[in-house]
Amino acid sequence: MSQSVETVRGPWWWQLFNPHRKTLALGFLATVVCSTAASFVPYFSGRAVHALELSQWHASRTMLAWMLVATAVAGVGRYLMRNTLIGLSREIEREQRESLYALLLAKPHAFYDRQRVGDLMARVGDDVSTVRMATGPGLMSVLQTASILPVTLALMIHTSPPLTVAVMIPFAFLGLGFYAIGRASHRVQQKLQLAFSALSTFSHETIQGEKVVQAFGLEEARIEAFAQLSRRHARLSMRQTVLFSAYGPMAMFITGLATLILIAYGGTLVNRGALSLGDLIAFSGFLVALAWPVMSLGWSVNLFQRGLAGQKRIDEVMNAGEADLPAAEPVQLPPTPAAIALEGGVHRFDSKRGLGPLELRLAPGESLGVLGGIGSGKSVLLQMLAGLREVQEGRLLLDGEALGPERLRMHWAGLGWVPQEAFLFSETLRGNLAFGRPGATDGELWEVARVACLDDLIRRLPEGLDTVVGERGVILSGGERQRTALARALLRKPRLLLMDDALSAVDAETESRILENLRGFLGRTTLVLATHRVFVAELCDRVLVLEEGRPIQMGAPSELAMQTGTFARLKRLQSLERELGSARA
Repeated sequence: MSQSVETVRGPWWWQLFNPHRKTLALGFLATVVCSTAASFVPYFSGRAVHALELSQWHASRTMLAWMLVATAVAGVGRYLMRNTLIGLSREIEREQRESLYALLLAKPHAFYDRQRVGDLMARVGDDVSTVRMATGPGLMSVLQTASILPVTLALMIHTSPPLTVAVMIPFAFLGLGFYAIGRASHRVQQKLQLAFSALSTFSHETIQGEKVVQAFGLEEARIEAFAQLSRRHARLSMRQTVLFSAYGPMAMFITGLATLILIAYGGTLVNRGALSLGDLIAFSGFLVALAWPVMSLGWSVNLFQRGLAGQKRIDEVMNAGEADLPAAEPVQLPPTPAAIALEGGVHRFDSKRGLGPLELRLAPGESLGVLGGIGSGKSVLLQMLAGLREVQEGRLLLDGEALGPERLRMHWAGLGWVPQEAFLFSETLRGNLAFGRPGATDGELWEVARVACLDDLIRRLPEGLDTVVGERGVILSGGERQRTALARALLRKPRLLLMDDALSAVDAETESRILENLRGFLGRTTLVLATHRVFVAELCDRVLVLEEGRPIQMGAPSELAMQTGTFARLKRLQSLERELGSARA
């Protein structure tokens, strides 16, 4: 694979083309051959007509033969030019998409806190496509114009310097017009891509939250909001189209004006005998040869303006402030459970809410229940212990050593992570269970399925483990998705198991069975279990009670139950709730 975009230093165009210097050189050579041969076609045509004027039949046939050769060479050169340069742009497009995808997977949790999925999708899709158009058709048109102009001008000057100056004067004004339109187009393109990003983000959020939208009867409101975004995008698109449409008429007007000068002034030179009829015909061919490159130059400028705006948005992601995570490498893990510690650990959001300072030490195989209400900091603590959120103050220790970026991969290799919102991929149940351990056997899959009380569900599914669960596990209930995520984490035989309110969607009876099954794992893994249910936290050796990000109680469940405080109060309330629920049943 060629060198990735993000590893090359220099301007954006150098980053794109540096790995493909040979291909670019071949494309440029093919363009020069094509343009040079195409420039000589009208020259040989004029020479043939001039020979006919002098009744030199043999010379005329010779010039026609050379004209045929030049046409054939130009055709072959054009094929090589298009095949090479357009193919190069497709290769650059592939590399950019792969580099962006790899970079997105290498970004830490904090990066996604300030990014919108729809916007990232727009950059990976639409913005990369605009860069591809600029580096393919746009570059090809510019190279073609740059290579055909010197040869054609040299032949024109060789034929008649005064007529060359006269017909080229209008093209100076064309350059000024293209510059003015190009600047306006660049400004509109930047606004257009932001509008497309907003449209993509809104669409993504609406589709993801369609159940909420329908439940609240807000379809019409969302449709109207989408229509406003769509109309803004359409207005900007029309403005860009108007600007782009000005290139063609301007180029045609300038070319027509040059043709008018050619006929008027060139005809005068022929009448004076200063120019032959063949030379006048050759000049007409030169203008035809220049017409398309000049007309396409405006199109190319527009493509470059779009590509530049797209590349800036891509660079914003590529040069995001968050440092990339270390590359994934095979690691040799210790066979014992992990020892984990926080020394004055703090993590704060911009709103100043968060967690800490917190002192915490867990010996290998010890279990900790983290108890607290909504917003108490339970999820932040587990994300810090998982290495997904930065410890802004203090230190996080793994097996007695500070957990820096260089040790994150080793930490994750021994981590079992069960988040609050279980995410399943759109593939088979087997693929989701074995996501962290692709080589797991059916026996191992069934073992963790029994612990997570998932075995009965697997037997009821039409194709068992090979049942496709749909996007985000749509065919499963919330509790079934949580149990699948738990089984997926257990299958890794983790040194550290983190469960973030992982049984909140499971019914009480099934939850009790799962907790009883998990007792067999205690001692084999270090467990941190975040929950708002006291009887779940009582599974653990110790309990940490959090309130608004601050630790207010810590100790063995039996000790905390005897003390006056939040733990004892919650236990009384939740015990009463369970008794009332049992009485109703």
